[in-house]
Amino acid sequence: MELTGIAIKKPFGAGSKSERMAVMLRTDEGDYVLRRKGGLAFDDDALEALVGKRLGCRGTLTGYTFLSTECEELPGEP
Repeated sequence: MELTGIAIKKPFGAGSKSERMAVMLRTDEGDYVLRRKGGLAFDDDALEALVGKRLGCRGTLTGYTFLSTECEELPGEP
C-alpha cells in the first residue's frame, strides 16, 4: 500500500500506556502513527528527522499504525 502525506508530531494515546508524542503521517484520509519496519516503536530518530516533510511511503496499514518499508521525501510544499 502507498500513502502520501506530511510527517507531523502530535500527542497520541492519551490516558493509555502508549501515551506519547508520536510521529504521524497526516493524509487526506486521516492521521496514522508512522513506524519503520525494524525500527523503534518509540523515539525513532530516523522518523523524527522526517517531521515537517511531505512523504510518499510504502508499507502496511493496520488500524491506526502505518508500518513503513520505505519513505521518500517528495518535492513541493508540505
